[in-house]
Amino acid sequence: MSTTTGVSTRAHALAWLSVGRRAIWLDAALAVAGLVSLQVGAANSHTDGWPYAWLWLRMVVVLFPLLIAIRRFEPALALPGLVLGAYLAGLVGQLDWFLLGGCVLALWSLAGRCRVPTVLAVAGFSAALPLLLGLIRPKLISLLYPDIADGSADQGGITVHDFKKIAWNGWPRWQALLIVVLALVFLAIRHRSWADAATARARLTDLRGFLRDPAYERVRDVLLAVAASGLILTEIGQDLFEGNWWSAPRWMPYVVAYAALILMFRRLSIVAVLILAAASLIANWQASTDIVTLYCAFGLALYRLIVTPKRSRSLRWTLPTAIAVLAVLPIITIWMPYSAMAVLFPAIRRVGFHFDFDGVLRNPWYSAIMTHRWPVSLSLVLLLPVCAGIAVRLYWRNREAARREVELEQEAVEREAEQVVLTERSNIARDLHDVVAHAVNLMVIQAETGPDLVRRGETDVLAGFQRIGDAGRRALGELDRLLSALRDADGVPDPQLAPQPGLKDVRQLVTDVSSEQLPIELELTGDPALPPAGHQLTAYRLVQEGLTNAVRHSKATKVNVTVAIGAAGIEVKVVDDGAGFDQVAARRGGRHGLAGMRERVRVHHGTLDIGTAPGNGTTIKAWIPVGVAE
Repeated sequence: MSTTTGVSTRAHALAWLSVGRRAIWLDAALAVAGLVSLQVGAANSHTDGWPYAWLWLRMVVVLFPLLIAIRRFEPALALPGLVLGAYLAGLVGQLDWFLLGGCVLALWSLAGRCRVPTVLAVAGFSAALPLLLGLIRPKLISLLYPDIADGSADQGGITVHDFKKIAWNGWPRWQALLIVVLALVFLAIRHRSWADAATARARLTDLRGFLRDPAYERVRDVLLAVAASGLILTEIGQDLFEGNWWSAPRWMPYVVAYAALILMFRRLSIVAVLILAAASLIANWQASTDIVTLYCAFGLALYRLIVTPKRSRSLRWTLPTAIAVLAVLPIITIWMPYSAMAVLFPAIRRVGFHFDFDGVLRNPWYSAIMTHRWPVSLSLVLLLPVCAGIAVRLYWRNREAARREVELEQEAVEREAEQVVLTERSNIARDLHDVVAHAVNLMVIQAETGPDLVRRGETDVLAGFQRIGDAGRRALGELDRLLSALRDADGVPDPQLAPQPGLKDVRQLVTDVSSEQLPIELELTGDPALPPAGHQLTAYRLVQEGLTNAVRHSKATKVNVTVAIGAAGIEVKVVDDGAGFDQVAARRGGRHGLAGMRERVRVHHGTLDIGTAPGNGTTIKAWIPVGVAE
């Protein structure tokens, strides 16, 4: 039952992922628009409350529009997340309409994908969440704005007007009511039957498919690049608010932040490494603190340079390239000449050169910039994603090699099984040769001795007997030609041309195998001479193989053999109380007697059932019908 459920879940996920891929791009575009709208406030020092809130809070708020991109897959997660994001954006003075619009879209997807109780529960929770947070809004604001002591004075730089605006403009109750109303309206419009609604497991499977399916790789790269730019711009915006980047052109912080957009082009990994290395170098010169998210984007570019597979790319040149870039960054910050620095930051020319207190002529801005050297420790830290890329690449290579090895082993097992079948068919053909040759020899002898009995001049009778003899000889010659493959390279036939054993020999077989350590009970019913010789031989071989397995492999203490002979066919049953075995492992381990038994029974259109398991003994049961056209 679980296997069936898993198969249906995977099939549902594939069907869902194959539908509406263009619509996913629309959601991604809305998410990008929401990210950009929040980034406007990231570098704007005049936004109400934004520069004074905790940096981590602003970075979290910037990421909330990403939930718009997953609202088709898991709306039960996207809706409360977007509501929380809109509420937190209001706390930092950022009323983002894209987040509110994303809430409406998530409600629409929720009503179309989920069952009625799920829709009502998620919508109710999403509506109540901002109201519950509103009960502790003053305490929440005091925690989010650490520089505000009493909430009434102009402390930390925020004006009283802006603080009151943030503190009292909470989430209106009509918005909470609107969420519930829209949920009911959308539910009435898009409600599906209980069976058609997606379960929680199916929705999570869809979400995992979106996060892993190569078909959505480009969408994920675009969202990652824009989100990374937003985080970088948020950090740089805080630095700008504190008065840094004074020697850089006004456009440069934004260029540095949006350099992370190169991450959306996965194939340009070397270009991404160079661009982000340059951006990180500029940020190191201008920022008062480390722009951590920019260094993380640089590390991601290094990781992709190593791990991204490409025919023309190998570790022989990607690894030296990454190491060379990390090694040259500290050198540049040490030996960067004034002329090159003045081209990069033209503002330092306006300051000019001045004699320092020690009488040396210096440019103060150039000297201040050159004190910000690239830490060697940072290059060492950025080697970690390079090492991770090497490990992942080697892991993929080893996994591919292991998968290929398993495939080759499986192919070898299949070829060996086919060879066993062919060998067993040859053995069966040899046995049939002996049986048929014996019968035809009798026919030839009888036909050739027949004229001696009718030497009374019956010419027609003599001619008829002669024709019987000729036909028998031709049959033997044709049979010998068809089975020529059984002869060796010198043309010598198989020496085992004696008549093969039959059912009458089963008792002797059981007597020979039975011992004090392994007593064997035989129950033989019916006339052993009744079935054809080929059927008797097959039944004999089945008993022989069953006893061989019991002696060699099962460690049995008792074996029961039953052979029931009837007009319709032969029933053979061999039961032992041994250790049993795993049939799949037995085939892989080279025990091919089972395949031979099945092939023998199949020739006569019979059935073979082998019941066994480790520790439960073995039961071999076969039915060989007589009279079936072969």
